[in-house]
Amino acid sequence: MENNLRALITGASSGIGMAYAKYLANQGWSLDLVSKDPSRSQEAEKILNYSRANNFLADLSQPSEVEDLLSKLPTPNLLIANAGVTKYGKAGSISKQEKTDLFYLLCNGVIDLIEGFLPEMKEKENSRIIIISSIAAITPMPKSSIYASAKSAIYSYGQSLSYELKQNKIPVTVSLPGYVRTDIHKKAGLDHLKKNIPSWMWIEPYQVVKETEKASLKGQSRIIPGLVYRIVSPFLRSSLCLKIWKRLTKKR
Repeated sequence: MENNLRALITGASSGIGMAYAKYLANQGWSLDLVSKDPSRSQEAEKILNYSRANNFLADLSQPSEVEDLLSKLPTPNLLIANAGVTKYGKAGSISKQEKTDLFYLLCNGVIDLIEGFLPEMKEKENSRIIIISSIAAITPMPKSSIYASAKSAIYSYGQSLSYELKQNKIPVTVSLPGYVRTDIHKKAGLDHLKKNIPSWMWIEPYQVVKETEKASLKGQSRIIPGLVYRIVSPFLRSSLCLKIWKRLTKKR
């Protein structure tokens, strides 16, 4: 059934973004889907096969391309900031440009995108904002310090924005997934994680979408998808958890 609501999803060609697109398509939303890679975007368009979806190409690690999106896309009712990559490397081993691009993609660019649309979102009914962060925002991540710090920063921003926009009745929900079955680790050269991390620690993209959407509609400021992660989250900073994580993620 069609409705009059419009959603903008970044990183929509795979993983959580694609799962969210399918979920909202089933509810008749109009979709503006942003991806970086042309071939992946075309493939995703075929898979989704949805007449009310518009596909756009943009490298959201570049401020000029975020500005371009803001100039040509209509203001959404629901903004889902999902685009992201992970970066693994020892402190001091990542180039200045890589650090700049990664932090903009995961944090500063998300802020620019949200705040670019925010004035008009405040004037619309049924406006919501969802930020896909990571469990890395609330736990130390050795050799992923830039990724973790960016995810932590956007988590803090989202929490602050959630309180600020209550007066405007715009829910802001930050989702903090753990290991999700997507290709993000493969693209980062971390294929070994699929073998090392126990199956019970992985969750499906659809589960992230379902729990995140439920939390957003309830007006919750954050959600940790997956019962296992919610149970262990208070202990993630403990020395024992860090030792276990280090052992599991070590390349063999």
